[in-house]
Amino acid sequence: MMPVDRTLKVLATGTLVVLILIGMLLALAPRMGAPQVQAEGGVLSSITRTLFLPAVFSNYEPPVPTVFGVQMYGNLTSPSAGLTHTYDARVYWVRWPMAWSAIEPVDTIPANYNFGYYDANILAATQTGLQLIVTIVSNPGWAATYANGPIDKVDIGEFTEFIGTVVERYDGDGWEDAPGSPVVDYWEFYNEPDAGDRLRAEYGVSYWGHFGAEYARMLCAVYPVMKAANPRAQVALGGLAYDWFEDQGGPFVREFLDDVLAAGGGNCFDLMNFHYYPAFEPVWAPYGPGLSGKANYLRGKLFQYNLEKPLICTETGWFSGDIPGPSSPEIQASYVPKLFVQSLASTVKLTIWFAWIDPAGYGDWGLLTRNLERKPAFSAYRTAAKIMGRAVFRRMLSPGDLGSPALEGYLLVTPDGRDLYVLWSNDAAIRTVAFPLTRARVTNLYGNTVFHVNDGDDGMLDGRIRLSVGPNPIYVEAAP
Repeated sequence: MMPVDRTLKVLATGTLVVLILIGMLLALAPRMGAPQVQAEGGVLSSITRTLFLPAVFSNYEPPVPTVFGVQMYGNLTSPSAGLTHTYDARVYWVRWPMAWSAIEPVDTIPANYNFGYYDANILAATQTGLQLIVTIVSNPGWAATYANGPIDKVDIGEFTEFIGTVVERYDGDGWEDAPGSPVVDYWEFYNEPDAGDRLRAEYGVSYWGHFGAEYARMLCAVYPVMKAANPRAQVALGGLAYDWFEDQGGPFVREFLDDVLAAGGGNCFDLMNFHYYPAFEPVWAPYGPGLSGKANYLRGKLFQYNLEKPLICTETGWFSGDIPGPSSPEIQASYVPKLFVQSLASTVKLTIWFAWIDPAGYGDWGLLTRNLERKPAFSAYRTAAKIMGRAVFRRMLSPGDLGSPALEGYLLVTPDGRDLYVLWSNDAAIRTVAFPLTRARVTNLYGNTVFHVNDGDDGMLDGRIRLSVGPNPIYVEAAP
């Protein structure tokens, strides 16, 4: 059996490879209950089961459900995981990998599965009030030729047995539960399964890219098993990179999603799942700004197959250093509110920022450093979650509303019914914008109230306020 730490390092390979490839693109950017069972002889016998009662915690206020999430790896029970920072950041969702190869390194029965590491980690996360999206990865060698490709050495029943056992263990119903009855309702099948042969050749791993029909059959085998184990279970398509395709010299298979849907896979998942990085914004700009463009395109793709599914984005973000390309802590911070307000505008159910902590060796993508120091992006994330976390999206502002096509803005409504604007400039210029408010509070992306502005401050009592908008997002909230 591969040690868990090493296994988890392997799990990140697909995602981290993508990040390296994005860096290459950036470099080129200027150019582009216990039942009875029937025993032998017809005699009924009882199966002895362990019943775990759900844990109850006092003096704990769980996070408010929001779209805000982060990617985590490794041991969540360790202080180095930084779980103590999640409440202050207002993190709600955590995406975290689970390796089949670590739980069932040799073919065996469910009673012999090695759940200890996962039980402890999932309990630690749920005790903190976090909602997990668990990514199933890393097929054992006895089951598949490639760790993250088709299950081609054994009958798919081996995989459904594993998945059914896992989902039942973490459904929190007290029956066959992990100790403490932690709950996981969201399950994702492999990271960026649309990757193809190039990753296999260069990194020794393989994904499902050229096996879309097989991926669909896998989903349709596990889907009813999961629903039987936990009717609340939500099955997510593995988060698709859906960028830099093989015909563009990249590692991802353009036809994968169509192959999955054509094979009937759309009937066997609940959540359409994609990844997005601002480096690819020009590709999706014809369909909408930023993350919204890609979300709109994929929603249209589903419509072609008469499908309508909620969307989730399980990987997006930006980096604070010069790897994989030029950036800064301030640039990273400025992307946080942009990505999340675009998620709200696109009715994306949840968005996962990559990553919670800087991943070693692959650039500074985290909200926290590896020493758990809070970056400016942490403050920007906390502010965005606090101000927008419970707000309702109303509409995107038009160039006519803003006075310039270079400005981007969104109108939301706070829980108490007040207008909330999120605004920035997509170039370096600072422009004056008028809003139909008599008084407003202006907050910067780090949560500092910059000033209050009133109708008449500009010398005109006309029921409008005027203020300057630049490249760093600001929040303009109607005030009493």
